[in-house]
Amino acid sequence: MDKIIEAILDLLPFSKWLIKAGLSEKQSAGLSVLITVALVYLCSQGIKKLIAHRENTKAAKKLVDFKEKEIANRRLNFIETQFQNLPPTIEDELKAGTHNIAKRPLIEHLLKNAFDDTKESNGFYLILADSGMGKTTFMINLYMQYYSFWNFKRPYEMKLLPFGDKDIINRLKKIAIDPEKAKNTILLLDAFDEYSTLSPEDDSDGLSSDDRFREKLDEIIDLVKYCRKVVITSRPQYFPGQEKQDYTLKIKKYSEDGYHVLVKYYLSPFDMTEIERFLNKKFGRFKFWNKGKKEIANRIILRSPKLMVRPMLLGYIDLLIEKETELNGTNTYQTYEILINEWLRREAKKREHENTSREEFMNDLLRFSHLAALKINKNRKEWEQLSITERDANDICNEHHINIMDYQTTGQSLLTRDGLNNWKFAHKSILEFFLAKEAIENFDFYLSFDFTGMDMVKLFCKEKGLGDFVLIKGGTFLMGSPEDEVDRNEKDETQHEVKLRDFYMSEYTVALAQFEAFIQATNYQTDADKSGSSRIWNEEEWKDEKGVNWKCDVFGKVQMDKQHPVIHVSWNDAKAYAKWLSEKHNRQYDLPTEAQWEYACRAGTATTFNTGGNLTPEQGNYNGNYPYNGNVKGKYLEKIAPVGTYEPNDFGLYDMHGNVWEWCSDWYGEKYYETCKMLGIVENPVGVKKGDDKVLRGGSWDDNAQYCRSAFRCSNAPDYRHIFIGFRLVCSPAQQ
Repeated sequence: MDKIIEAILDLLPFSKWLIKAGLSEKQSAGLSVLITVALVYLCSQGIKKLIAHRENTKAAKKLVDFKEKEIANRRLNFIETQFQNLPPTIEDELKAGTHNIAKRPLIEHLLKNAFDDTKESNGFYLILADSGMGKTTFMINLYMQYYSFWNFKRPYEMKLLPFGDKDIINRLKKIAIDPEKAKNTILLLDAFDEYSTLSPEDDSDGLSSDDRFREKLDEIIDLVKYCRKVVITSRPQYFPGQEKQDYTLKIKKYSEDGYHVLVKYYLSPFDMTEIERFLNKKFGRFKFWNKGKKEIANRIILRSPKLMVRPMLLGYIDLLIEKETELNGTNTYQTYEILINEWLRREAKKREHENTSREEFMNDLLRFSHLAALKINKNRKEWEQLSITERDANDICNEHHINIMDYQTTGQSLLTRDGLNNWKFAHKSILEFFLAKEAIENFDFYLSFDFTGMDMVKLFCKEKGLGDFVLIKGGTFLMGSPEDEVDRNEKDETQHEVKLRDFYMSEYTVALAQFEAFIQATNYQTDADKSGSSRIWNEEEWKDEKGVNWKCDVFGKVQMDKQHPVIHVSWNDAKAYAKWLSEKHNRQYDLPTEAQWEYACRAGTATTFNTGGNLTPEQGNYNGNYPYNGNVKGKYLEKIAPVGTYEPNDFGLYDMHGNVWEWCSDWYGEKYYETCKMLGIVENPVGVKKGDDKVLRGGSWDDNAQYCRSAFRCSNAPDYRHIFIGFRLVCSPAQQ
């Protein structure tokens, strides 16, 4: 061992410097080895990058249709393209479609098999993929890898031409004019669906879009038929119903009977492993300075995994990170909004050259997508299918005067065609985004919407402040508590019969994110602001009415997590929020009456709690050290929980017991219940006509269980605010 250490000390120059620095010979030898390994690694990486740069620069000079910067970007974070023989759309879910279908590296397959003359292969290949799946990126990387220094089998010239070039036919004729030269050319033709002759200004040729597509494809194939190999990329819309067979060409085989075929491959969506590889490439595994960005990127991807399987959308991750940082926590709705806008802007840039018409075209595509989603939703109700016909798509444009042509409604929008000739959105969650957008802008649509199977719509609406309003069917019930209920307040809870009409109630209390949106939109000053107290969204210490400080470690999380109930709001603040929301959605929102609150809380029960005769800390957030009626003590959370943390009652309403007190619209009257009892059945009571305090219901996270009872009443002044108080809303179905 000593001899090895001596050899290292003699061989590596760093050792002597380390010994002089005070390290032992053994330590110096070990550290010298580590330094040497690190330097060798860095040098090898540097040399590798220099070689790659030289190769890319040399090959890129021949790619006259692509800017050097674009080529570099498409090479930088490239994840090897995978392909499959069946389309991902045969599965309902794009991401799930990768599970049961074998995937293989496409570039490797083409270089080692299709382009190798020693192996039997076809001459014509069609690479199919929906928008955003990386067709152009694949073609550029195929070209660059073919000309790589390490690829020793490249006896032929390769050319990459985009169909977006208006001079594409003349360029192909120059290749085809010399059959001998063509035989030594591998031709890559990118984005056939962008070929300008596929979209004539009129229908004078009498062909359908599908027939025209096939006719033009046959013309192109006939023009380049002498090339050694031909690879074409396109969207899959124009090859429906042919998943298990290849497209037969009108070119006869000279050595045998029959015709050539156009072999179809489908680009595979990314799986989570490939997404992780992309992030590691982009941000580095060990680049600690990128750790924050990488964490944000992971959060964004976890929110929208079904969209992020598209390589193009991963390319916008920097923009999403910027927005996430700017908005301090972009939600899923905003993520989808950004991605869809960028997706459509990309489509507009391909075909429109004037900035004004480009914006108009993008807006037309966006409007069409919205209307197509509404039509699909109608079909969902009538025929239980999430698609429309091509005729439906064209009718939408004609009926609503949308200035996009027939081929653009299906060929350039967010729609794609399945094997049954039905047009649907590239992913169901995109459909749900547009339905949520309609629900947010049209409250009547929201209230009548069937959320069954539409979880993303529900999530989007909740994030935009709608939450989910549950229809509470009216009825008759006994309000107050029976005489034998433990801890009953005799004067305050006199049991009496009440009859209510139908109403809607929000399943959650209003969250901090929703109330902040109101503050930002109106610059409203809460009662807390007017009195000089801290704003509800500031992370500061709170003082109760006795001047006692409450530490941030108890309440700080409320301010950090936007999905916690808003607190420290007065009755006046809650009413102002309801008024703003009413004006925003053209719908009448309000605080629930005390009768509505108790009826909704009980959810058909007549017991002390809607959970029965007892409430455990697993059923509601209260001080578990003080259970009801001598029951076993339980956990005390000691802080507010996010909305929806606990199981809902039978009406689908969350957190009716504990967590935060909730304001009601009524003035408080101590003997009001006794008056109601004398009247017999009281219909839709609204409380006493005037008073000093407003009603509070439900108890809070810091209260004993007895204060969380269904019948327990509390009250305080309209301008009173506290860290234990929040609210929820109701609205009437009469305005539907």
